Amino acid sequence: MNIKEDGRITLETLAVLPHEFSDGVFGSYVVNKGDDFYSYLTPKQLMEDICNYFACSLKGRLDATRKSFNVQRKAPIVVEPSSNMYFMPTSSPHSPECAWIAHSYVLNLETLAPKQTRVIFNCGKTLNLNVSPTSLTNQIRKTAQYRHLVTERISSYRV
Repeated sequence: MNIKEDGRITLETLAVLPHEFSDGVFGSYVVNKGDDFYSYLTPKQLMEDICNYFACSLKGRLDATRKSFNVQRKAPIVVEPSSNMYFMPTSSPHSPECAWIAHSYVLNLETLAPKQTRVIFNCGKTLNLNVSPTSLTNQIRKTAQYRHLVTERISSYRV
């Protein structure tokens, strides 16, 4: 088990999943294009960390999405727009069961069961999630619309 004390979400991160190390000890499993790792930080803490790295907060990013995009549930966030770091939550971002998926790397979804979906990433990795295909499809669409909105707003300020 590769545990990183100083592990951080990067441009190579595909997903951040909740992980239980032992009874009552929770952290994350971070899926990257290259080497995956475990962290003693929860997915929410890792998302907060990467937002702080880019001089913002997870709460600020969630609030901005809700206000600018008029979405209240499972709001996607832009961590850093110039590098296309958009993440979508699989459930409420405040839930300990919430995983975060990097929108840019999702290639396809495969239905495994009514509430189980395989995410196929464009690098060839796959991930099975206990989330309905409909819910994940909606998250992908919502995040794509949000990306378009943010991109349009940024391009309107360029000279």
